[in-house]
Amino acid sequence: MTTDPKTDVDISPIVVSEIVVDGRRLVAKEPLRFEVTFDDDEVEPLYELEGPLGIYLFAETRELLIDMLYDVLGVMWRDFAEGDPAGLSSDAQHLGEELRHRFASVAGAA
Repeated sequence: MTTDPKTDVDISPIVVSEIVVDGRRLVAKEPLRFEVTFDDDEVEPLYELEGPLGIYLFAETRELLIDMLYDVLGVMWRDFAEGDPAGLSSDAQHLGEELRHRFASVAGAA
């Protein structure tokens, strides 16, 4: 964990090795690594996250940032990896292919 002792801000990367979508456990073939920064703006300090799959998020807390990341990955899986390709743009179809390439379905999650 990388922290700034002055503010106790955790900017260590967030690594995703699995997600759960609609009760199905999807395991990353290689963990996805998301870099985290902290903008110490006096008006609105924010955690920012950037990483694979074109994902960029920001939130007031690291915990919220992590929750948002897992929510976004779940939505992306449902919409792009499992979505009807006929209803998707070319970019969205490629994103679905990349998601299917990066994750493998395993036994159901609790």
